[in-house]
Amino acid sequence: MIYGVFSDVHGNYEALKSALAFFKKNKAASFICCGDLVGYGPQPAECVKAVMGLENLAIVLGNHDAAATGRMDMKWFNGNAIAAILYARCNLSGAELAWLTGLPETVKTPEFTLVHGSPRKPLTEYVLSESQFLENLPYWDISPCFIGHSHMPVYFRQTDDAPPETDFLRPMSRMLLGGLRYVLNPGSVGQPRDGNPRASLGLYDSQKKSFEIFRVDYNVTKTQELMKKTGLPQVLVDRLAYGL
Repeated sequence: MIYGVFSDVHGNYEALKSALAFFKKNKAASFICCGDLVGYGPQPAECVKAVMGLENLAIVLGNHDAAATGRMDMKWFNGNAIAAILYARCNLSGAELAWLTGLPETVKTPEFTLVHGSPRKPLTEYVLSESQFLENLPYWDISPCFIGHSHMPVYFRQTDDAPPETDFLRPMSRMLLGGLRYVLNPGSVGQPRDGNPRASLGLYDSQKKSFEIFRVDYNVTKTQELMKKTGLPQVLVDRLAYGL
């Protein structure tokens, strides 16, 4: 089965539309979303509606989703993030908030594990190092484990006879998973932070055990203009153009 894998949409509907069009073109019949549909961007309701309408969807709660629904304390966020979270909360319908509120923090299937941050601390921990990867191994069983949160397309893997390794996932470079334990991050659709402003997403083939990252263009300027109109912080507007 071909899965469209995506994360950290963050209210950027222009980016999400491009991502979903890419998945359709590449015949992804199922979807894996690592959370954070809202926060930062100007169209949280449109993003939630679009993802709610996907069939064969596995999705977890992100930390911004949790804050927007009251499941997470605002103390974890800076002032710019809080402003965007409050904007999302005011612009989501009761049904959309209820749907977000009901999302799980962890999903386990026979084919993969899914969390937003880490298996150990799904809403708060960024997996950024080999040591964190090793510390999280007891908290999940089914490989690969898909994560988001850092907004960077990276992988971690473990073998029985070598130290764990990590690196960035380069666009259009297919990784064969080969029976090892993997943590895979598809990067961010709506707010990349690896210096590349294009939407980042992945395709996972559960039969071939392969994962591949792609970058997709979208109308960054349109999203920025919407952000300005809604009064979101200027720093959030500016960073979209640079992928930071």
